[in-house]
Amino acid sequence: MPTTRSPEKPQAIPLSLLLCLTEARPSVQIIFLLRFSTAFLLAEPAASAGPAAFAVAAAAWTCATTYVYLINGVHDAPEDRLNSNGRPISSGRLSPERAKVIAWGLAALALLLAALGPVPYLTALVAAQLLCGYAYSAPRIALKRRTSTAVLCILALGGLTFAAGWACAGGGSRAALPVLVFGTVMTLWMGAVGAMVKDLSDLAGDAAAGRRTALIRWGERRARMICAINPLLLGVAYTAVAATAVPVLLPSALLLLCGALATAALTATTSSSEPRNRSRLPYRAFMFTQYAACTAAFCYALAR
Repeated sequence: MPTTRSPEKPQAIPLSLLLCLTEARPSVQIIFLLRFSTAFLLAEPAASAGPAAFAVAAAAWTCATTYVYLINGVHDAPEDRLNSNGRPISSGRLSPERAKVIAWGLAALALLLAALGPVPYLTALVAAQLLCGYAYSAPRIALKRRTSTAVLCILALGGLTFAAGWACAGGGSRAALPVLVFGTVMTLWMGAVGAMVKDLSDLAGDAAAGRRTALIRWGERRARMICAINPLLLGVAYTAVAATAVPVLLPSALLLLCGALATAALTATTSSSEPRNRSRLPYRAFMFTQYAACTAAFCYALAR
């Protein structure tokens, strides 16, 4: 005799919002805000870009990036369950339907705040960020399925963040070089390093979901070799440019170089078949490195 499933108890809105924030990965949201803030400060903000204007712009950008990662969690639920990542949606603590409603609410709020922001074209930048996030995850487009399109999308998400921070500071050319160098390097760190190493621990779930990532197409050994080389090349290049052209970024560059060495070493000494707390180490090294490099640049800009 068929059994009837008992209806789910309604979930309190504050709890749903907290679970949505958890799903959107607070560590990732903080680093996006740090990128935005560092670009803003390095650009030597104009007098019109006061604390209130910055707060509105930063809030708009945070709503947009939270939407990006929350909608990604909604559409990634099947493979997240296979990969046992323990996030609220994949573990059943948050329904995809409720998360989707909150995600679109955040998108609307991001556009509203952007319209109140310090520069008129902030709305266009926020809209572009939202569209990139949607295209990355939405089933009919799903740029995430292939490493090439995933990398391009992640590069866009990073580049738009630095562009938005610079634009909200006034978009002047007085300190354009530090913002350009720092933004380019950290965007490449996201796209050429983070977009690759994040897949190293998720081979089983990605294959089951039909993704065609580099790890699946090339084989783990070859993919890991590329994941180890990319951070080293970027770390050396950033250090060389900082030392010769933008010395104020040298502490940030040296921290990124140290992190690149750690990321490469962990990539070469781990395997996707190991427990998640170990197979995830290259991605954690990538995250820790960008936190360190961004914080160094942020502290310099703040102390000027």
